[in-house]
Amino acid sequence: MSTIPPTAAARIRDLLDQAPVDIAQVARRFGLDIYESDLPAGVSGALIDDPSYGTESGWVILVDDSEAYVRQRFTAAHEIGHFVLHKDKIGSGIQDDYFLRAAGLSNRIEAEANRFAADVLMPYPLISQLVNQGYKTVPELAGKLQVSEIAMGIRLGHPT
Repeated sequence: MSTIPPTAAARIRDLLDQAPVDIAQVARRFGLDIYESDLPAGVSGALIDDPSYGTESGWVILVDDSEAYVRQRFTAAHEIGHFVLHKDKIGSGIQDDYFLRAAGLSNRIEAEANRFAADVLMPYPLISQLVNQGYKTVPELAGKLQVSEIAMGIRLGHPT
């Protein structure tokens, strides 16, 4: 069962059937853009209301340019999750630390954003499609979906 609300899923459904999921295009479907940035130490990502970036929504996602590409993708998807699921709870923006936790947001809200990110980057139907194509190991699937092996293992229910 996906954590992506039906109205949001309708916007991006066509993007979730090809590996790797184009996270920049997913963001654009919600009026967001993603930028790499030199964020403060310990900050992985930010979602901020800043019309100066010229996005359709007025919001932008920043990911730490020093982190691995697969980590940046998950962070971006996590921030999209906050935008879609929690926009009414984040005021003018949030910063998520390395553990993808933001000050003032509950563990439940952060877990929801993580599940949203997993549902976007590693949708179960796409995983099944890849397995049917012969990608069967965690490293193979992680590589094809451009996510970390840890994230892929968690998604598949493997102990960490």
